[in-house]
Amino acid sequence: MDEKGVEAAAATAIVVFDSSGGAFFTRTCLAALAVTAGACDTTEQAGPAAGIFVGQAGDVLIAVVAADDLVTVFACDGSYDWLGVRAWFHGPLDDGAGTLTNADGATVDLEIHGDRFSAALRGELVTNGPYDFTGTAVAGDEAGLYWGQVDGWIGGWIIDDAGEQRGAAIEHSTDDAALVYIEPTQTEVALDDGTVLPLTRMTAPTKVE
Repeated sequence: MDEKGVEAAAATAIVVFDSSGGAFFTRTCLAALAVTAGACDTTEQAGPAAGIFVGQAGDVLIAVVAADDLVTVFACDGSYDWLGVRAWFHGPLDDGAGTLTNADGATVDLEIHGDRFSAALRGELVTNGPYDFTGTAVAGDEAGLYWGQVDGWIGGWIIDDAGEQRGAAIEHSTDDAALVYIEPTQTEVALDDGTVLPLTRMTAPTKVE
């Protein structure tokens, strides 16, 4: 109902009050008015988070994979010649909101409402941080979060709806980085040392460690 409609309904309630029907009808009409006005409230309500989301802050992309308020989050700025930010998170939210902390002491404050989200990435090891992200659910089946793990290597890549990409593979014991690009159609990627890393688009929250 638009503003004029609400005013008209309110006027109707007053007219009925002045008629022989008395206050009973006034209360009925006002109650109906309240219900009708409430039905027109388009404010998006919070609820359990679900979906695949990508956002950006500066050169850093962040991906969120959520289902029933459980999320996996990856933030990265890895390109062909640079890697400063790489942070994985996994854990529960409460009606789409919460703070997660990873093993490096970094934190991400996350709020998901429908197909939109915001996130704040903080931590001493977060290069050039902090970062404040906003983003949306991805539109297709190519954007999102890709990952793989084999022989001590863990890889993560984020692709947004425009095809922009950030990611890297890290050797867990040495912290060596392999800066390679991927294609959404790939099922594996060859790293600099010859390691072949399996590659999967994450569609459900998965703990990466």
